[in-house]
Amino acid sequence: MGFELDAQNAEHWANIYSSSLSGFMGKVLAHSDTLKPLTNGIVKGFRFSVSQKANGGKAWHNRHGMPYVGIALTGIDLGNKRVLGNAWGIQPFISYQLLQFKNFSVRTDFGLGLAYITRKYSPAHNPTNVAISTSINYWATANLTSTFKFSNRFNLTAGIESNHFSNGAIKKPNYGLNIVGFSFGFTYTPERDKIDNCKKDVNLENSDGKSQLGIVILAGIKETGPAGGEKYYPFSISIEYLMPLAQSYPLMAGLDIMFDKSARFHIELSGMHYSPVNDDFQVGIKTGLLIPFNRLSLHGHFGWYLYNKNPRLPLYYQKLGIRYRLSRTSQVLLELKTHLNTADHVGVGYIFTL
Repeated sequence: MGFELDAQNAEHWANIYSSSLSGFMGKVLAHSDTLKPLTNGIVKGFRFSVSQKANGGKAWHNRHGMPYVGIALTGIDLGNKRVLGNAWGIQPFISYQLLQFKNFSVRTDFGLGLAYITRKYSPAHNPTNVAISTSINYWATANLTSTFKFSNRFNLTAGIESNHFSNGAIKKPNYGLNIVGFSFGFTYTPERDKIDNCKKDVNLENSDGKSQLGIVILAGIKETGPAGGEKYYPFSISIEYLMPLAQSYPLMAGLDIMFDKSARFHIELSGMHYSPVNDDFQVGIKTGLLIPFNRLSLHGHFGWYLYNKNPRLPLYYQKLGIRYRLSRTSQVLLELKTHLNTADHVGVGYIFTL
């Protein structure tokens, strides 16, 4: 569902760019006992980024508090060269300012991109790497950074960083890697003054602020069971209702009808009788939030199974996705379904807005 509130009399800024280089040191968190033998080493890496402050030319710039948006490159020694190797990634990100004083500020940034990991699971050559089984993985970050003004152009930074690597259960094993640590670095910002008292109307399409009803069709791929297990292709149809909030982010509610034949694996492993077709269907309700960035938007959903809950999975599930608006009535979608920190599958889909 495409949605964009009208932002009248928006404040505009000069184009302000910033580049940053930081070092990172931390640990892989063993969220499963299976991962403990892999997490003894120290994780070390670097992060280089280039970003630009939103200039107020679009409605979402002001709704999001004039954030920085940019792209980051990273190289990380995962703390176990023989088993885990290194990660090399590229990632778009957005950075929000939380606190601002004369010579001190605090920001938080979020990013989602791709990473190449040099060592993956192999039953013959690397059987202990149960965390990563594909070379290409998605890479998500959530960071908190303090900035100390050193001069008009140079700032020192220190922060807490978190990184997550996973393939979304496309291939097993896929426990994933969760990393937390500390970063230290500096930023360089060429001097550019804010443009004061520059007001300009921002009119964007689909800015009527009305509630919307949409139909989402999604198809995915997953591997269930042990490494090398059978591939399944889950399919779902969802009805979503978008409830706009004035000058804020729209709330969402919906109904999921899911078809997933991998339920057979879990049902039979639980010692229960599997009934074809009927046991492959699940129904759930969900609620969540849509975060619009003009044509691009992000969403997060929390859902509960109402019918045919998988006997080996929780009663609830989560969905995280990226949407791109093609027109006022259609969008394409990339979505990850999870059960807490366990990925279920990645899917691609199409959204039609009524």
